[in-house]
Amino acid sequence: MLMPLWMEIYVLLFIVLVLSNIVFHFKHKVKIVFFLYETFSAIYMILLIIIYWTPELSYLFGFVNIIALLLIISVDFYFTIWGTPEDIGLDIPKMSNKEQEIAKIISILFASPAYIIGLLLSIKFITINYSHLFR
Repeated sequence: MLMPLWMEIYVLLFIVLVLSNIVFHFKHKVKIVFFLYETFSAIYMILLIIIYWTPELSYLFGFVNIIALLLIISVDFYFTIWGTPEDIGLDIPKMSNKEQEIAKIISILFASPAYIIGLLLSIKFITINYSHLFR
């Protein structure tokens, strides 16, 4: 299965986002834990997309990946719904609270295709390896 062009563009944009986030985090001195989480989770989601579209790499995906994916989605939604910029050590005086809320929503919307592909990969893994449990 060959990755469609629109997905290749999405992955490239995701990589650019990761690189720009690294610059942003160093510029605004965000808490190191959040910086590491955000960088790791973005790279992880990119790898899941690549695994999904490259069947030869499907052996790299296992049950532990499903747990990691669900944790990433949960943490991302937590910070989007209940988290505040102060929780992550972020203080950007140039952005109003409304602008910060909009930025969080855009972040989740941007990551949504990666979440969906990760979930599809999880379903595929469960179907292939555990279908005998559902008969």
